[in-house]
Amino acid sequence: MIAKYLGVLLPLAALCMTIMPANSQQTLPAVDGFSGKVTVNGGSSDGNAVGGAEGAITMSLGHRFGLQLDAGVGGYDEPFAGQSAYYGAGAHLFWRDPSTGMVGLEGSYSHLDAYQGVDVFSAGIEAERYWGPITLGGVVGVTDGSRAIETNGRGQFRYDLDATFVAGSKLTWYPDENLALSVSGRVSGGDATGGLGVEWAPLRDTQLQPSLFARAALREGGEAYALAGVSIYFGGKSKSLIRRHREDDPPIANVMTLGNLGFTLGAIMKFKQHKDNPTQQPNGTPPSLPLLALCKRYSKC
Repeated sequence: MIAKYLGVLLPLAALCMTIMPANSQQTLPAVDGFSGKVTVNGGSSDGNAVGGAEGAITMSLGHRFGLQLDAGVGGYDEPFAGQSAYYGAGAHLFWRDPSTGMVGLEGSYSHLDAYQGVDVFSAGIEAERYWGPITLGGVVGVTDGSRAIETNGRGQFRYDLDATFVAGSKLTWYPDENLALSVSGRVSGGDATGGLGVEWAPLRDTQLQPSLFARAALREGGEAYALAGVSIYFGGKSKSLIRRHREDDPPIANVMTLGNLGFTLGAIMKFKQHKDNPTQQPNGTPPSLPLLALCKRYSKC
């Protein structure tokens, strides 16, 4: 497991050490004016339908700093609990030089209605380093949550969500200024997940810029996840996709996915495995539930 964490922590440490604010002499601000995006997505979480909408607004806090506020809402088709709604919110406070990179803090919260309500919280450090058409990104953080409760013919079962360390990294290549291809990996609670992603903006240099994206992830153990959708970038000046990513809003919910939904769904999957296991323990003696992320930015994979 140590090797898994080193695989994502070393790239993050390397890119953080190369981002030197004192040497930044460019004139571009951290945020190029008030901007944001709205995203609609849908897909599959290990064979179960999931879909929703997300939004973010980003604003300048002086020349070198910015603030982004995130929100998401949607639904998840859980075969045992039925359809369940979710919602979440997050915030990023960051320093950025669009010619060099970004370092910031983030936090988020999400709620899933299934299993008598599951709440998940997170906090972490994010960073990006830019080299021409290449972006190397990373995130480290901690997640914690409430509990999931299932009532069936054998009684009521409670599963607590333990505090879990999360680490992830992502490499993005822009073969064209409006096309992003990415590969990512992350570790959460000992579970490793790898992902691929693509985003394409068919219209160039427009103030209201749409893009199409698709992301897929495979968790160690065989569970597969896929999402696709449409994003609309707005505000600021007309610019290409690579400039949107580096001059406007950071990816939504770095530590989490779908506003923390990834970790919540991972907990539900573990919960389902325990629920189907006749050796499960009743309320009062809960087993540990490690959390798993879907890979949205980690994703924006």
